[in-house]
Amino acid sequence: MPETITGTVIHVVPPDDRDDHDLDPALAERAAGNYIVVCRRGGSPSFLRRVWSLLRGGSIDAITVVTAEEYAEGDRIAIEASPVGVAGVYDATER
Repeated sequence: MPETITGTVIHVVPPDDRDDHDLDPALAERAAGNYIVVCRRGGSPSFLRRVWSLLRGGSIDAITVVTAEEYAEGDRIAIEASPVGVAGVYDATER
């Protein structure tokens, strides 16, 4: 079931660079010819929220989206994607 993924791009793996990264085999197969975009779910937190998270020992909610569209680090995204069998990975290529 597709859902709307919103977030801020923190890392992008272009199709030609997939071999330079140690990817899960299932993710690498699904991403063939597509971009792998790692996002901070919900966007960038405010300065106070970052400090509060640091003090509490929290972490960011990172997700991975396989998409045919090119994004750059820092871009805000809002795309429809479906979860796949790998935890935290979504596919936005099947629409």
